[in-house]
Amino acid sequence: MGLLIGLMRRRQLNMEKSTLAWKILLITTAMSQAHRANENLMQVGTDYESDSLIAKKIQQREYKFKILEEKLKLQKEEYETRLQEIEAELGVVKDMINNGIQEMFGKG
Repeated sequence: MGLLIGLMRRRQLNMEKSTLAWKILLITTAMSQAHRANENLMQVGTDYESDSLIAKKIQQREYKFKILEEKLKLQKEEYETRLQEIEAELGVVKDMINNGIQEMFGKG
């Protein structure tokens, strides 16, 4: 019974691991795009007077990009932590599977 449960759990963990890896990739891409957009805004912002309306709007957008980058960073860290937890649990499941195999074939 432990073998069957271990195999099912391993499959579930591998699917979750794959999903998390994909989400981390998407977040990394989004962070890169937000960073580039922010850099472009900073370059454009130097063309205007610091007290002009356009310069103030650019500063607001820069601030929003920084907030977005921080949110993405936190989400990525959360996913990476969960990925580490899955890796640890996969080790436990591997031992469960190995013990199940030994019980099935070791007694015969």
